[in-house]
Amino acid sequence: MIDIALNFYKHLFRREEKPPISLGQDFWRQEELVSNSENELLTVPFSEGEIKEAVWSCYADGAPGPDGLSFMFYHKFWDLIKTDLVDMFNDFHRGNLDLKRLNFAMISLIPKVDEARSMKNFRPISL
Repeated sequence: MIDIALNFYKHLFRREEKPPISLGQDFWRQEELVSNSENELLTVPFSEGEIKEAVWSCYADGAPGPDGLSFMFYHKFWDLIKTDLVDMFNDFHRGNLDLKRLNFAMISLIPKVDEARSMKNFRPISL
C-alpha cells in the first residue's frame, strides 16, 4: 500500500520542466509600473486593523478551516487571540513563518476493494 501511494503521489506532484518564458523589458509602460511610493505602501507590515478587517470580512458560520475552527471562533475570541495572530502575520512579513506547518495534512488510504493494487482502488482521506 505504501509503495502504491508513494509512486502515485511522486508522479502526481513531480516537477515538470517548463520552457523559459519571460516578458520583454518593454512589456509594461512606465506609468503601469509600481512606483517606489506604491511599493513602500505595499511592503509595510500588516496592521492589527487590517488583519481584523480581513477576519471580520469572512463568513463566520462557514465550514471550519484547516485548524478546525470557523471564523466565528476568531470573531468571538478576537481580544484573546489577536496578539498571537498579529505576531504570526508579522513573522510572515519578516519571512520567519514556516509555511509548511500551515499546509500540512496526513493522508489515510482506505481500500475500496479487497487486495487493492492501484490508487483507483483506494479512497484518500486528508486528516
